Amino acid sequence: MAESLRVRHGISACYYRGMKHILYHENNLKHPYAPQEDSYLHSTKEGIFVVADGVTHDPTDPTLYPMPSDSYEVARIVCNEVIKYLEGKEFTTDSIKSAYSEANKKVAEYNLHSPLYAERKNNGFTIGAAAASVVWIKENKLLYGVLDDCFISVFGDDLVDHPMLKSYVEMSAKYLDGNFDWGKIGTRRHWRENIRNHKVVIEGKEYGYGVIDGREGFDQYLQTGEVALNKGDLVCVYTDGFIKMFQDREFAKELKEKPFTAETYKFISETAIKLEQYKEKTGYFIKND
Repeated sequence: MAESLRVRHGISACYYRGMKHILYHENNLKHPYAPQEDSYLHSTKEGIFVVADGVTHDPTDPTLYPMPSDSYEVARIVCNEVIKYLEGKEFTTDSIKSAYSEANKKVAEYNLHSPLYAERKNNGFTIGAAAASVVWIKENKLLYGVLDDCFISVFGDDLVDHPMLKSYVEMSAKYLDGNFDWGKIGTRRHWRENIRNHKVVIEGKEYGYGVIDGREGFDQYLQTGEVALNKGDLVCVYTDGFIKMFQDREFAKELKEKPFTAETYKFISETAIKLEQYKEKTGYFIKND
């Protein structure tokens, strides 16, 4: 890969209980030196893979982007704390819920010492925050925890994307865009302070979404569950830069059916360009061999 694209990737050196994985991370293709706000971490020993996507900040002063980004730091904290908590814990979705809660406590501590958080009432509530997704795999069983718009997908022989997950961010964003002007700081503050981690009922319809930002309420949007894995299944854990790519059946088919090699990374990068998916993207791709 060209260094200017700032691609990070790697193939695991060994199988773990029949699993082989690759990691793909790529910064924004149109703006390769834009601040990185995805984070990722895994524990091969425990079969845990987690990605997090820091929520984009408003520029400051008035055009400079916060550097370093609070949201990148929050994404990093989330990945570290989720892995640290789950290692050695009981293999249950309750453990995943507790891991997210512990991560949220650490994020609260971080934000309390941040100048952006101190100015949240005046800066559009542009505080450190992140979405995240995690899978935990043991003996052909997968547990997951998802705060969109990070997601997970499992593709079997039929190449149907499952489990079926809700996109709370997309549903709520459609409401906001249809009724408010994002260019106004009051709109952005309303989105981040009053809709994020809350349920808002408008004309009988519920809106809201969850991220980890140190506040309570994200747990009502944390989607957890389990999936029985079959031999040959492809498991994907990814940030939103991959969402539209997985709507392309041929993309999933190629990842599932061909062995992971250096050509895999070339294929992913070329597909992103072909489908005009330029934003930062991070994904773990795991084969249950």
